[in-house]
Amino acid sequence: MTYTESERFEKLTTALQYDSYGEKYLTAFDRIFIHKERSSLINSQVYLLPADVEEKINTKLIFIKSKNWESPEI
Repeated sequence: MTYTESERFEKLTTALQYDSYGEKYLTAFDRIFIHKERSSLINSQVYLLPADVEEKINTKLIFIKSKNWESPEI
């Protein structure tokens, strides 16, 4: 599935938020990789997540969408 840069940034942010407020499923290194990709999107650079991290995120995003989960207001 292909996302625009802003959609990808939003998906990565949602994955991080769910890990913080919902179920802990990411390791510290997974979170670092995700932040690195978010930074690359902001700076118009290219960075691809390791395949295992990408798979974790995609699996959780499907779950998050199916449950209509929303991040708590900050």
